[in-house]
Amino acid sequence: MGELILCGQQIAAMPYYIETISLNVYSLEELSYYVENNLYLIEPDFMDEELCAWVENELKMKETAAQLREIKQSGGTLSEFVLCILLASGYCSAETLKNIRQTLQEMENKSDFECGKIRADRYMENQKYVCAVNEYRKLLREPVDNPVLAGDVWHNLGTAYARQFFFEKAANCYSHAYEMNQNKKSLKACLMAYRCIRDERGFKRKAAAGFLSEAETEEIAAELSRMSRMEEICEFETKLDETFEAEGQWQEETTCLLEEWKKEYRKNCKI
Repeated sequence: MGELILCGQQIAAMPYYIETISLNVYSLEELSYYVENNLYLIEPDFMDEELCAWVENELKMKETAAQLREIKQSGGTLSEFVLCILLASGYCSAETLKNIRQTLQEMENKSDFECGKIRADRYMENQKYVCAVNEYRKLLREPVDNPVLAGDVWHNLGTAYARQFFFEKAANCYSHAYEMNQNKKSLKACLMAYRCIRDERGFKRKAAAGFLSEAETEEIAAELSRMSRMEEICEFETKLDETFEAEGQWQEETTCLLEEWKKEYRKNCKI
C-alpha cells in the first residue's frame, strides 16, 4: 500500500518530471516527499530554471519561485534552495528540516568522488543495497589517486553484495579491496566470503597471499563457525524444523515463512 500525501496547496495541471527516478510530481508536497526520501540523489543541477518556472506557472507560487531564482542567481547553496522548497510546502517537521540541512551541508564543498561515496554509504545504512552497488560501481569507474580510498570503496561494494547473498562477487570485491588498502579487515571479509560459498581452495590461496599464519587462518574459520551458531540463527533453525515437523499445516506455514523471506529480500534489493 502506498503512502497517502495530503496536499494543501495548488495541484499542477502539468507535472514536474524528475529524470533521476523517472517520476512526475504534481504538488510541492510531492516534491518535498521526493526530496526527503531521495536526499542523496539531490545534486546541484536540481537548482534549475525549469523547476523555478514550474513552481511559478503551475503551482502559482510566484513569491517562492522568486526566492528560488534569487538563491540560484546569487550563487546560493543547494541546501538553501532545497530548504526554501521544504519551508514553502510545510511538509517536513522542524527536526526533519534540521537533518536535511545538515546532510546537504555535509555534501557541499566536497569532491564529486567524496559526495558519491557519502551517497553510496547512506544507501548501505538504509539497506538499499542495489542502489549502493550502483553508486559504488560508478565511483570505481572514475580514476582515484588514493589507493586506500579506492580499496575502501571496493570493500563496501563487497559488503553490499554479501548482504544480497552474492558471496562470490563479494569475495572478488574484498580481494580487490585488500590489494589496494592492505587492510586486514578486507582480507578477513574475503576469507569469510570464500567460506560462505565453500570455496576451500580460494580460502587457502587468499590466506597464503595475505601471509596469514595457520593460527590466524584457523581463528577466522572458527569465528565464522561461531557466527553460524548465534542465538538468532539457532532460533531460526528451530522454527524451521518445527514448521516442517508440524503435521497437517506444514505447507501453509512454510508458504508464509517463504513469503516473509521474499518480502525482506525485495525490501533490501529495492531501488
